[in-house]
Amino acid sequence: MSGAFRPGPDAGVTVDGDSGTVYVARLPGGPLLVLEGAAAVIWAEATAAPAAGWLSRVAAAVGHAEDVIAADVEDFVADLRARQLLVPVDGDDQVDGADAPQ
Repeated sequence: MSGAFRPGPDAGVTVDGDSGTVYVARLPGGPLLVLEGAAAVIWAEATAAPAAGWLSRVAAAVGHAEDVIAADVEDFVADLRARQLLVPVDGDDQVDGADAPQ
């Protein structure tokens, strides 16, 4: 079982277990992105198993309805994908992971 997304092939990722902050960069040259708060939650849930329902888990974690945050989450994930920091596990472009393998 895997998440809906995984780090890109040249991405280096470190998660601070105490703060939940995610540090991610394309290696070797960067730039380094520091994901905190909702951004770190999105990364964590998008890359955590099970893939199905990860957007719902983000919504629950940030205390907003899924339909309220979906567009912003989709834009954020699209930006990470454009930077080649995040890639879909199964090649599917769906953000919500509804059809992703479990």
